[in-house]
Amino acid sequence: MDILAVLAAVLGVPALLAGLWYWTSRQSKHGVRRAAAGGMLGIADEIFRPETHQAHQIQKIQHELPAPAPAPKPKR
Repeated sequence: MDILAVLAAVLGVPALLAGLWYWTSRQSKHGVRRAAAGGMLGIADEIFRPETHQAHQIQKIQHELPAPAPAPKPKR
């Protein structure tokens, strides 16, 4: 009986995480995807792949920066 409990835990946890990821990433009625799955994956990136997490943070900061002002046109 103990082997069944261990087997259920080993196979059940990934299945539960996959179901949770699917539920959070599905589209809403208006066709907008939910962004909660990215938060869950961000935690894993921070722990297991710190370079990827840092790259995502840099991309987020660069996306929030305003566009540079256009250069003035030279006078003739």
